[in-house]
Amino acid sequence: MNNYNGEPPPPILSQNLLDFGSLRQGESKTLQEQISNTSNQAMLWHADTDVKHWLTIDKGAGTLQPGQQEIVHVRVDTSSLAIGNHKATLIFSAEGDASSKSVEVAVTLAVTPPPL
Repeated sequence: MNNYNGEPPPPILSQNLLDFGSLRQGESKTLQEQISNTSNQAMLWHADTDVKHWLTIDKGAGTLQPGQQEIVHVRVDTSSLAIGNHKATLIFSAEGDASSKSVEVAVTLAVTPPPL
């Protein structure tokens, strides 16, 4: 295990890209992201996104003890999206006393017309 000398350990994520594929306008889909703490100290983490209206996270913060993992559900809702390709970024951060470490996850999806 790593010792980060008082700084927060970086959150370890199961993937750095969440590709929701192709969805019809009006559909929604949920994928999972796993957050892991590989350090020897507790990790206070939080997650945020650069878009709020179509991308949501079921749990925005938590604490992981050394060696612990947690699953976060990431959901897209295409109801308010135009047809075409869309991108967003999820930012997972680990907080420390005076600093933080962040990891970004790219989110992509293509919205197609609804059925006639």
